[in-house]
Amino acid sequence: MSNHPLPETLRRAIADDLDPVRPLHPWWMRAMLAVSVAAVILAAVLATAGLRADMDHIPMWLSWGSSSFQLALAFLLIGLAMRESVPGRGAPLGTVRAAAALALAVQVLIGITTSFHSAPFAAHGGGITAGMGCFAHESAMALPIFAVTLLLVFTAYPLRAPTAGLLGGAGATLGSDAVIHLLCPKSDLAHVLMWHTGSVVFFMALGWLAGVVWRRLQWRRPS
Repeated sequence: MSNHPLPETLRRAIADDLDPVRPLHPWWMRAMLAVSVAAVILAAVLATAGLRADMDHIPMWLSWGSSSFQLALAFLLIGLAMRESVPGRGAPLGTVRAAAALALAVQVLIGITTSFHSAPFAAHGGGITAGMGCFAHESAMALPIFAVTLLLVFTAYPLRAPTAGLLGGAGATLGSDAVIHLLCPKSDLAHVLMWHTGSVVFFMALGWLAGVVWRRLQWRRPS
């Protein structure tokens, strides 16, 4: 191996090209920041909104229990998104797909099970107007969580940016759905699948699209 020193011109060129960078916090710390934002928003909504009218007829494990499970899963998904933002630290694709599928499956199963328990007591129908209202409320809660998550992801350097965005969208909306589950008075499955599950799918797709756009912008940046 040669021990010749670098030419002075090359040494100066390298020194002139160096910029100070801030160290990246661990993925779990960045995930906790996003989850803290989620906790403040969701707690404020719960403190100011009335619970669903059929709450007394839904078992505790299915009301507060399933919402707590959704929140825990949301934290897991946001944590996976933060891991994706660090090159070489992302989870295997099989794990990512399983986590995204689990988010959808949990949301759907909670809706189905709740419809069985609350059918005689909760409101039904409501049409497009009620559905769009639920979608708007769930999206309004999810959007700040989603924005903070993607900001923390894209300030790092995710090699699979669309995957990170999808996970962030799933985590943000699953967290908001955990609260909507305790508030929405509608029990019919069509409403839950179209508007509640639809919002989860929408934010997953929006996160994926944001990742695609971010990746293309990175490719176009001058070196």
